[in-house]
Amino acid sequence: MRTPKNMKPAVDAIAVVMTISALASCSESPRWEFTNVGVHQVRVDELFMPDTIASDEVLTIQLSGSSQFYGQESLSRIDAVRESTEIELTVWAEVEVWTGSGPAPPFAIGIWHTYQAQPPFDPGDFRVVINQPDGSQLVESVLIEP
Repeated sequence: MRTPKNMKPAVDAIAVVMTISALASCSESPRWEFTNVGVHQVRVDELFMPDTIASDEVLTIQLSGSSQFYGQESLSRIDAVRESTEIELTVWAEVEVWTGSGPAPPFAIGIWHTYQAQPPFDPGDFRVVINQPDGSQLVESVLIEP
């Protein structure tokens, strides 16, 4: 659609005002950056694993959780202590938080990681124990078949 000739100056003026406003708002936008706050224990909210495996199979454990910070996390390590009837896991993440002013920018949070416990396993119930930052534990079991 063409703009009538008598409207052209008004349209040009509106375009100039909008451009200046957009540029001014860009220079006033808050500055945000990530600040590393170190390694923190992750709270595991859920774990997913098969109900049953054979004693010579790898046990794949999918962990989902967060460290309770607003920012982003990357897996640092998983401490594992294994006994004949259970494995105890403690999950740690390197945490970076947003620092700045104004409304917070979008953020990623949480861990989604796969841990693989290697065979062999003794037949019977095998417990997976996840240590939580508050001292509690999340416990699930898998049946190991001969």
